[in-house]
Amino acid sequence: MSSERKVLLERAYPEVLAFCRGLGLVFEVVDLCWGIRNVYSGDHESWEIFLQEIQTCKRISAGPAFVLLLGNRYGHRALPRVIPEKQFEVLMSKLYKKPEGIKQLSQWFLKDNNAVPPTYVLQPITAHFPHYKTQLLQFLRLAAANAEAAGDITAEQKQCFHTSGERHVIVCLLMFQGDSEVREGPKRLAKYMDLTADGLLDAEAQGLLANLKSRLYVSSQKILNLHCVELGKGSVDPKRKEHAEYLDSICEQFVTQMKARIMNRGTSDWMFEEAGQHLAMSAKLCKGLHGRDSLLGKLCLAMWESTNVRHAPLIIHGAAGMGKTALLCKLAQEMRSVLDAGSVVAIRLLSAHHPQRPDIDHVLHSICLQICLACGLSLPSPLTAGAHLELLRFFRNILAQVSQHGNSLLLILDSLDQLSDQHHAQRLHWLPTDLPPNVHLVVSMDTNSEVFANMRLKLASSGNFFEVEHLSHDEGKQVMESNMQAWQRMLTPEQSDAVLRCFDSTGCPLHLKLILSAARRWASFTLIADIHLGTNTQEMMSQLLQMLEEKHGKELVGGALGYLVLAREGLLEAELRDVMSLDNDVISEVYRYSLPPTPSLIRLPPLLWAQLKLDLEDHLEERWVGGVATIAFNNRRLVEVVSSRYLTSQRRRRSLSILAEYFLGQWSGKLKPATLPGLSLLVCDRKVPPQPLWFAPDVANVRKLQELPYHLLHAGLWEELRQEVIGEMTEESRVCGVTSVIHDLDQCSQYMDCTETRLVRDTLVLIKPICFSDMPLFYTELLARLCSLASTFPSVIGRLCSQCEEWLLTCPEPILVPKCSFLQQPGGALQHTLSGLHGGVLCADVSVPAELLAAGTDDGVVAVWSLADQQLIHTLLGHTGLVNMMTAVLFLSAAADRTLSLFNIHTNSLDKFLDLQHDDIILSASMSSDCRLLASGAADQLIRVRDNPSLTAKPSSDKRHRCSLLDHLSVSAPVSCLELSQQKRLLLCGLTSGTVLIYPLLLPQETLCLPPPESLSRVLCLVVSSQERHLAVAYEDSACLFEITTRDSFPTVEGPLQRFSLSLLHAPLSSMALLSDCRLLYGTDCGEVRLHDFTSGGDSRLEPHGSRVTCVTASNWGTHALVGSEDAVQRLWALNPLALDHTMEYKGFYFEGILSAAFSDSDQFLFTGSQDRTVKVWDVSSGNLLYVQLVYSPVARMVTYRNGFVALTQEGFVIKEVFRCPEYISPDYNPLRNVKAQYRVTSREKNRDGQGPSTSDLQDFNPAQLNLNLMSMLRAKPSPACLIL
Repeated sequence: MSSERKVLLERAYPEVLAFCRGLGLVFEVVDLCWGIRNVYSGDHESWEIFLQEIQTCKRISAGPAFVLLLGNRYGHRALPRVIPEKQFEVLMSKLYKKPEGIKQLSQWFLKDNNAVPPTYVLQPITAHFPHYKTQLLQFLRLAAANAEAAGDITAEQKQCFHTSGERHVIVCLLMFQGDSEVREGPKRLAKYMDLTADGLLDAEAQGLLANLKSRLYVSSQKILNLHCVELGKGSVDPKRKEHAEYLDSICEQFVTQMKARIMNRGTSDWMFEEAGQHLAMSAKLCKGLHGRDSLLGKLCLAMWESTNVRHAPLIIHGAAGMGKTALLCKLAQEMRSVLDAGSVVAIRLLSAHHPQRPDIDHVLHSICLQICLACGLSLPSPLTAGAHLELLRFFRNILAQVSQHGNSLLLILDSLDQLSDQHHAQRLHWLPTDLPPNVHLVVSMDTNSEVFANMRLKLASSGNFFEVEHLSHDEGKQVMESNMQAWQRMLTPEQSDAVLRCFDSTGCPLHLKLILSAARRWASFTLIADIHLGTNTQEMMSQLLQMLEEKHGKELVGGALGYLVLAREGLLEAELRDVMSLDNDVISEVYRYSLPPTPSLIRLPPLLWAQLKLDLEDHLEERWVGGVATIAFNNRRLVEVVSSRYLTSQRRRRSLSILAEYFLGQWSGKLKPATLPGLSLLVCDRKVPPQPLWFAPDVANVRKLQELPYHLLHAGLWEELRQEVIGEMTEESRVCGVTSVIHDLDQCSQYMDCTETRLVRDTLVLIKPICFSDMPLFYTELLARLCSLASTFPSVIGRLCSQCEEWLLTCPEPILVPKCSFLQQPGGALQHTLSGLHGGVLCADVSVPAELLAAGTDDGVVAVWSLADQQLIHTLLGHTGLVNMMTAVLFLSAAADRTLSLFNIHTNSLDKFLDLQHDDIILSASMSSDCRLLASGAADQLIRVRDNPSLTAKPSSDKRHRCSLLDHLSVSAPVSCLELSQQKRLLLCGLTSGTVLIYPLLLPQETLCLPPPESLSRVLCLVVSSQERHLAVAYEDSACLFEITTRDSFPTVEGPLQRFSLSLLHAPLSSMALLSDCRLLYGTDCGEVRLHDFTSGGDSRLEPHGSRVTCVTASNWGTHALVGSEDAVQRLWALNPLALDHTMEYKGFYFEGILSAAFSDSDQFLFTGSQDRTVKVWDVSSGNLLYVQLVYSPVARMVTYRNGFVALTQEGFVIKEVFRCPEYISPDYNPLRNVKAQYRVTSREKNRDGQGPSTSDLQDFNPAQLNLNLMSMLRAKPSPACLIL
């Protein structure tokens, strides 16, 4: 059925693949018959491989796992490779009349006494016996028929000598059945039907086929698809109409039914997958552990003695290959049967991630999730999972809670030396050394590792260290016998002696494991002279690779194993087959002696990899990465041997390039040249899938994002790396996280000198960690920091900014889109911002010789960072009150809990926290002794480390929009206020002398002057009406109205037209707005709000505020006005008629007052700038808070810009943004999800006349637990006492 296979490969499989990818699934096709002219190997293992692959598919597939195409041929009926001893002897006894049969069966089947029970094994085929199969089958079938007639064997046992290999396969699942009507002569009959050796129709095979079809029709009618097609001219011809319709129907039915079954799949959770994976590996490894009973007893006794008291963890150490992992797995198994029913045993085999090292955050997060789910505790929040210090604190709290609830917990962490160096986890700062009762922690590590040295420094007691030593001769013999018994095998005495002699030279369990892996394949008739065992682990691994090369070919073995070593997170089997199909060296070896079935389509036959995998089954493992099963080596020593044997410098670079081309999708749908032996250059399709960045709008190509940057970098394809990866890093950050992107960029900096890459990396470091979990905020910050660099660096930063803007413009939530750079850029004075502390920073100090920075917080935590790499070294949790003093180099901390602590800190225990910008008042600062480093801390939980700009001349790439000095304008007295007339280009300046100076910006030397009032009162406020026809000036004792006109094309100010006086008891005006109808809305220092009509002289009192009014802003169309004050209240008034629409109360972490405001050009939205360094967007009609953006500096002034605003910060930076709001906002949207604040809006009922009673329309979003204790402490008078020890 080659035509059916071909059309499925070309048309159906790609469609199902795209469908699965759109659902975030992986679709693999394993057709072991494709590409092989004769699938029946000389060692008779083909059908065993077929059955094993089907079982693998059923085990790992989330949907359908098997498809059958069944035609008019029953198929190959293979000889049984293994026949039980008793059954074989019965068969031989029935051939007493056939001496030739007895002779041939005795020649081809040899008895293997190493099998338990013994079996007869069919010997490999040689070229000298081309017709062995037919004769042996005839003899076996004759003997089986006689044995069944005599009652010596059952009918089912007899059937094993008659049925085909497909008979064993079909029982799994049936989806298709193909029938054909043949109208050809006997010469071509063999293509469609079973024939005997003399060319006649095999009636027995046809009878078996008819019986099979009838049973399948009865049992699988719902998933059966029947086809009938007339065949001719040798095969199915797609050019014939009926044949084309037949192939179309097969493809359509395949795609339809596969999609339906895929949609009915189940789902799984990554944590359950990971925990289950480690549990399964643990169960597998502990089966082979023997000879460690004494050490297991010591460990169990140590845990039992420390159950009810506080204690230290247990440390298992030993040389590589000593069996530490298996020992811990056995310990976990034994303790499950000893501990109470409600106890929790969590095990993590960290070496299972080799060659990629796991990071400590992922390990702790996974463990915390498992413990919380098992014990019914609260799960860690996303913010906790994304912050290392918070995660570490949560982990320790979880251990304490488990102990307090009386539960028992055993936590086992294997191979701590395999942890990645992220957060300097190998310094073990995260490992608790004082465990509560009922909580046990057992860890393992290599004795020769840095982790073990750090563990010795961290844990003084030697009684908690247990060494895994070499196995003795007797223990090795016990391991050998136990493993052989588990495999239902045994060895001859000579073979056992050979194994133990070789093992005694090392006593290493890993060496013995490799020896037994080879010995399990020995038969009792295997000669000792043919056995070659390596004297050590490396020699055994080399002999394994040599055996594989002789059996499968050097290029195939080297290619497959090399790609597994080079993969960053392992490879899916489909990926490995695809990559090897792109490797011309592998393809040339595969097709050295025979041409591919279709020269225009060349791929690696799947059977070849399946055969190689069968011989490697003891050395490979499945790894679940992101819900898919990848394969990798289970031993890092084997990885090292494979690397040194196959991955030379040239081959490594070529293999990495092929991997990069695959994940780039370079050859998808394209023809790649290939050179086969004896043929000229071929250009053929390799049928590899495309690799888009997104399979669906919400489904990313995670495998591409994980693997591609690594392979491009190490293959030296740096230009492709810049274009394909760095330019798409916004997508990678969405899927894999910003930490992953920073890690990739750090690796890039080690190999390539790229300014753009360095700037992007530094920008990501500057961004707050809270942004990493909120993509709209992340894109906004990225654009606000890099926007001005886009024109200078268009290839990477320019593309990055374009991607950010495109994403923001399609964001389904309200969002502010930056139109210029206004946040801190890379390359400036600000080097790093250290974050992760839970409380406000009260004190900090720097040690220059040790390059350390220590900080104390109000929650009693002392944190120590290394300034060399911005990594957290220590987190000292001994204080229970706030830490209010810190000195270096010996770090001395004084806390509010009346404790004084002295620490001698070294850089041998490290961790990491990076974040940006202060959000609160600065509470402490310290300068290094050489005056080149300045550290400052604040109650916003952040620390900034800066170069001292007065001493360090460092070029800066800071291109933020900042106000620059254009001209000097002389004045006669101090300036009290400024106002700008934008349309008429006038700058109005109020002086303390009462004079108002007016500068035409086009002719600044032509200054206009409004003389002071008779009282010489100073000018308090200036405001221009929205149409810029009038000007209002507020003095200390009065307010005046002026008219702005033009004479001879030159602006003039006439007046005052109107004036009203302010009494001596009237508080000074603090802010005002002039409406188009000459009404003045103003607020005072004491919170009073009034509306004065210059035309009629009328005056209205509005609802007062509890503190100084800081902002009065009228809308562009004169329908609304906002009044805000220093307290948490701002009110939105309707002006025609005058009515209070909304009262908006916003309580931030500390700073609450509003400083500036502006309406959008349509008056639909209101923008406010506040003391808390944020810009907020409000909906005018409903009063709802739509968006909050941190800009890291109070906004002093705002003006309307299109559907957004232009603002000026107190640091002198210009912010220009536009607001985009979708028509529909999800009810789950929370504008306060990233800030510690709460707000409430009280609105009037607009469907009634008059104001009526107010009602609360909104509930509090995210009510923050504000730390008021710290504020009261700051306001209290500090103690004058100073203690010196």
